[in-house]
Amino acid sequence: MKIHSGKSRRSRKQEPLEVNLTMRVNFGDAPGDAITVIDDKRVPMVDSVFANREKILRGMVFLMLKAGVTSTAVTREIFPVIRLLNRK
Repeated sequence: MKIHSGKSRRSRKQEPLEVNLTMRVNFGDAPGDAITVIDDKRVPMVDSVFANREKILRGMVFLMLKAGVTSTAVTREIFPVIRLLNRK
């Protein structure tokens, strides 16, 4: 059995992990159906995912809504009234 000293844990806490994040949402098979919501953004990973789960969830919902509104195929499905207006 190996016993870890508290020193190694302290040094890990002092060095936050940083991640470069790219989020791409595909709404279909065609290349034009993909929307890049986040492009190579530097995101520092501070604290625990569990401590920030509400903030992460809010951010993901916002990004999905932003991607959906940006895509014309999705807006046509969500808002059928737009199709009726375009026919006139």
